[in-house]
Amino acid sequence: MLEKYNARTPKSETLWKKAVTLFPGGVSHNIRDFGMPGCNSYPPYISHGQGAHIWDVDGNEYIDWWMTHYSLLLGHNDPRVKEAIIDQIEAGHHFGTPTESEVKYGEKLKEAVPVLEKMRFTSTGGESTMYAVRLARSFAKRKLVGKSLGGWHGGNDALTYHMSHPYSDDPFYNGVSFDYNNRESFDQMLKKHGKNLAAVIIEPVIGAGGGIPPEKDMLVYMREETESRDILLIFDEIITGFRLRYGTAGDGLFGAKPDLLTLGKAAAGGMPLGVYGGREDVMALAIPGAQGGRWVGGGTFSSHPLSMVAGLAVLKRLRELKDKYQWLNRMGDSFRQRLNEMLQEMRAPLIGTGYGSINFISHLTSVLSEPPKTPGQLGALFDHKKQDLFQGQLMQEGIFGYHGLGALSFVHTEEDIEKTLEGISNAVKNMSQI
Repeated sequence: MLEKYNARTPKSETLWKKAVTLFPGGVSHNIRDFGMPGCNSYPPYISHGQGAHIWDVDGNEYIDWWMTHYSLLLGHNDPRVKEAIIDQIEAGHHFGTPTESEVKYGEKLKEAVPVLEKMRFTSTGGESTMYAVRLARSFAKRKLVGKSLGGWHGGNDALTYHMSHPYSDDPFYNGVSFDYNNRESFDQMLKKHGKNLAAVIIEPVIGAGGGIPPEKDMLVYMREETESRDILLIFDEIITGFRLRYGTAGDGLFGAKPDLLTLGKAAAGGMPLGVYGGREDVMALAIPGAQGGRWVGGGTFSSHPLSMVAGLAVLKRLRELKDKYQWLNRMGDSFRQRLNEMLQEMRAPLIGTGYGSINFISHLTSVLSEPPKTPGQLGALFDHKKQDLFQGQLMQEGIFGYHGLGALSFVHTEEDIEKTLEGISNAVKNMSQI
C-alpha cells in the first residue's frame, strides 16, 4: 500500500522490527504506531525537528501537524526554550527539592490563569486529571464522575472509558457518560445520577473525540446545572490551554468558569508537565495532613526543574505573541474551510472538524454535508480501518499527524498549508485506488 514510503524508510523498518520484540505492539504509547501497521507498514522514527518540520532517521522531511501531542505552539527547537533548558542542565537537572523556578513559574501561570487560585504540578496530564478527580470526590463526599463520550483525559482508571464508539466498555471505577453538545443527554445523566456525582469533567473543545467545539452557551449551561447541584465542574485544558488564546479557553472564550482545571505540556513547550488547580477551598484538601484529604500530589518528577524553566520561557514568549493568536486561529479556520470545500468537490467520505488552530480529519462511512456536532454522531460514522489507510497515505505525502491531522503552530507557514492541502488531495486520490 505504501511502496514509496516503505522504500525510503529502511532504518525505520529495522527499528520497528526490533521494537515489536521489546514493547507490546511495538510502542510505549498506544497511539504511537500512528495506525501504520494497518497499512502493512510502520511509523517513522524521528531524529530531529526544527520549526514546523521534522526529519526521520532516514532523512525524510515531514510537515508536522502532530506537534508533540499539539503542544509545540512555538515549534520544534525554539531557541529561547532550548537556552533555558541548557542553562538549567548546567546547574543540575533534578534535585527532588523545591526550586526557585517552581515558584516563579507558578506565579506566571496564576497571572495568566486566575482560575488557579491554588495549584499543584505533576509530570503528566493523566496524573493531573486523576488527582483533580480524587480531590473532587473527597470534597463532594461522593464517588461518581461524569464525562463526555469520546473524551480523553489520560490513562488513569478514573477516566479511561467510553472513548471509542460504540462506547461499550465498562468504566474501571464509578463513571458515567453523556454525549457532548447534546443537552438532552447531559440532562438525562444529571437526572439519573446527579445526587451521586462528585464532578463532571470536560474538554472545552473535545480532542480525541473529533476536535469538536461547544455549541453556543453549552459550557455556560453545564456550569449552571452543575453548580445548582453542588457538582464540581472540571475543565481539562491540556489541549486547549494556551493553544486558542493566552490563557484558558473555557472561561476566556466560552464564558464558563470551572471549579478545577487541568493543564499540560503546551504550557511548557512539550516538556513533561501536568497542572491541576482551582478553587482554594477545594485545593485545601491537597495540603499535607488536611482533615478529610487524600494523597493527591507528587511524584519524583513533579515540578521538574527542566519543565519549570521551559515553562517560564514558553509563557514569556506566548505573552509576547498574545495579539497573534487571532491570526493563528484564523489560519486554522481558513484551512478547515478550504479543506472541506475540497473534500466535498472530490465527493470524498472525509470531513474536517476542529476549532481555531485545532484541525482533525475523520474518514467516515458516508459523505456528510456539514461537520458532526457531537462525538457520538461522529463516532457512529467513523471508519477506523480507512482512517489508518488515510493517515498512512499522508505519511507517504510527507505530512505527519494523528486523528487525521493535528494542530498549527506560530511557525507554520502558508507554504505548509498549501503543501498539506495538496498532500491530502493526493492521499484521497490514492485511497480511491485501494
